[in-house]
Amino acid sequence: MDVKSNTDKVCIVGAGSSGLAAAKTFSERGIPFDCLEREHDLGGLWNEETDTGVVYDTTYLVSSRKYTGFDDYPLPEEYPTYPSHRETLAYLRAYALNFGILDKIEFNAPVERAERVQDGWRIQVAGEERPRFYRALVIANGHHHVPRMPNIPGTFTGEILHSRDYRSVKQLADKRVVVVGSGNSACDIVVDATSVARRTSLSMRSGTYFVPKFVFGRPMDGIINFCEKIPMPRGLRNRLYTHWHTLMVGRNERYGLPEPEHRIMDTHPTMSTVLPQLVAHGRIDVKPTITEFAGNKVRFSDGSEAEADLVVYGTGYEISIPFLDNGLIFGPDRQPILYLNVFHPELDDLFAVGLIQANGSIWRLADYQSQLVASYLVALAERHERADWFRNLKRQGHATMVQGSYVPSERHRLEANYYVYRRALKRHWRRFGPMAEAALQSGRLVAPSSGRSQVKPAKTATTSTR
Repeated sequence: MDVKSNTDKVCIVGAGSSGLAAAKTFSERGIPFDCLEREHDLGGLWNEETDTGVVYDTTYLVSSRKYTGFDDYPLPEEYPTYPSHRETLAYLRAYALNFGILDKIEFNAPVERAERVQDGWRIQVAGEERPRFYRALVIANGHHHVPRMPNIPGTFTGEILHSRDYRSVKQLADKRVVVVGSGNSACDIVVDATSVARRTSLSMRSGTYFVPKFVFGRPMDGIINFCEKIPMPRGLRNRLYTHWHTLMVGRNERYGLPEPEHRIMDTHPTMSTVLPQLVAHGRIDVKPTITEFAGNKVRFSDGSEAEADLVVYGTGYEISIPFLDNGLIFGPDRQPILYLNVFHPELDDLFAVGLIQANGSIWRLADYQSQLVASYLVALAERHERADWFRNLKRQGHATMVQGSYVPSERHRLEANYYVYRRALKRHWRRFGPMAEAALQSGRLVAPSSGRSQVKPAKTATTSTR
């Protein structure tokens, strides 16, 4: 087959926050790469002008400005404590410009298929007659592509919408709305509905802890970040956080919400200050699981029913990589097989960046993941002993993932404790540190697996808050 040769390069798929972190790190380390983005612009799920974007008018960060931005490029101080999605997109664009990677992204280049061949990957880009060949593949295209739609018996004569297709309160105006789910998107939408809908209901499968964004006038994640520095067993920390939430927020039943059957650290948190108050005000009718549709009626597991014009599923996404044999990433139980959710146990040329869910900044985790991937690629190229050390380590696969004891759920397939996971990434990266730094200073890097030398000067990026 006639193959377009890119044999000295790594292929990064995606130019959202994870792809940008990988591109920046590879650029600094002198690792040749192509960053392929299917849309006409960067930003991934934060770009409302693309099909990939999943944001809506009232989307704001659920982590605060100080603890969200990349370590080497903080969010601007003039931004609000919780920036909007438009401010977030502007920040990601400024990040790409600051580190000189914007012109290294190929836009309108959707990857249709990625197949592993001898010594690399065959990548088919839509619209190109010939496939490309790369030495390694970095999957950084996110996992918010395929909406998870519940299979509910019966026929609903109204409109059904997934949160992925929600953009504005105009879609809810003057309608009887039922929102399904209790995650951040579902709660945002049901709160929006209270201002414009004729009636608003929230269907919850189980009780959830609703965590306020501010406590004592300070962002919640700042308080958690301080508390996480205090050494204590996870079980004790979980009990203390649960009791603290009860003290500061109160029990769910006092608002008219179902009580959680687990402790607070056993699930991914839902950040909402106002939802419990709106339930207590009677502006949101809380319902259990939907059991059946019957025309314009929605029936629930407690025997009650409600007439509705619109049902909105805030039920998350099926986790899949559309262009790749998913058996390379997930096992028969649909759990990732990757070490640290990043490294394939056997293959030295397949990596994932951003394939994780955590109670903290995914951007920072993606940056740390990218640094670890880059260090491993450098070690392989230099044939350094640390390459053998890490190759043996990653063969453990996902079995040693520092996840914690989360409630069994599709929602938690990629879940990890942010602070524990971050420490693990940094600990591994430090062991690569001196060798990787030496490669940077010398400006010398061998293309991964090629055995050929290539001079590539290291590029130092400036740090700015604008």
